Amino acid sequence: MWNLWQSSFVRSLILDSALFPAAVTLLIVVAAYYKTRKYPDWRSTFWAAAILAGFLVGYALTYRDFSFPPRTVLSWLPWLALVGGIVVAIADHRRYQCWRYGARGLIAGAAAFVLLWPILRQETVLTAFFAWLTVAVLWSILWFVLIPDQRDQKPAGTTLFVGAVGLALVAPLLGSILLAQFGAALAVALAVALVFSLLMRGSRWDSPSADVGVLILGALMVDLRFYAGASMGVMVWLLVSLAAGAGVARILWHRGTSGQWAVLAPGLVSFPFMAVAGWMALQIYLASGGGY
Repeated sequence: MWNLWQSSFVRSLILDSALFPAAVTLLIVVAAYYKTRKYPDWRSTFWAAAILAGFLVGYALTYRDFSFPPRTVLSWLPWLALVGGIVVAIADHRRYQCWRYGARGLIAGAAAFVLLWPILRQETVLTAFFAWLTVAVLWSILWFVLIPDQRDQKPAGTTLFVGAVGLALVAPLLGSILLAQFGAALAVALAVALVFSLLMRGSRWDSPSADVGVLILGALMVDLRFYAGASMGVMVWLLVSLAAGAGVARILWHRGTSGQWAVLAPGLVSFPFMAVAGWMALQIYLASGGGY
């Protein structure tokens, strides 16, 4: 173990993708919890900011590119996360649900267009339109399924954590260590915020926190499919993993099941599907000779 820590590459992976994002997320959620006791409605916004900050710390330490206008597809990640996070947080405080649904669809469509633009501009107009529409619709549907209303979103957080872990495991097998590090930073930030909310009795994990998770994970999955070359089979199993977790969460909610089981069950159910995606990625990696 000590020999591994002596490796600068391994040490940077652990520090940049796990420890520093975890520390920043924990610092903000603790501060938000104690500073917003008189204004609990704002706690969800600050916790969403904590997840976003934890991810951005991992991004900054790993990729170090906050250029504007962004120079690469990966350079768009922090700006999409920042703008999208602000929009969904504002929409969440609106009185009517249509604001929240509209904001999610708008962000999914805009983010899909931005991320796919280098590919879309090389295609015919009709092909580009259908490619963009497919990604935007799938992203929006996944968003609505995972976060259906303003209930406590801890089950969605657990499912998103499993999805982020799955992406972090799959990406390096498909040749993208960068996406693996981004996935790890997101998983750590989600885990810290989720565990803290479970430990503090009566704490909710409201929609903005889950919204930020869906936004970032969705962007990483788009990059994984179109720029890291993930096979359709791997992507389908990752999506099935998220859908399975969301489905179990909804069933438990309709049955009135609550407590830690209702929070953990969606993640436990989604894990086997994520493992299948990892197994498929491993087979692809071995078939390619095991190199990057």
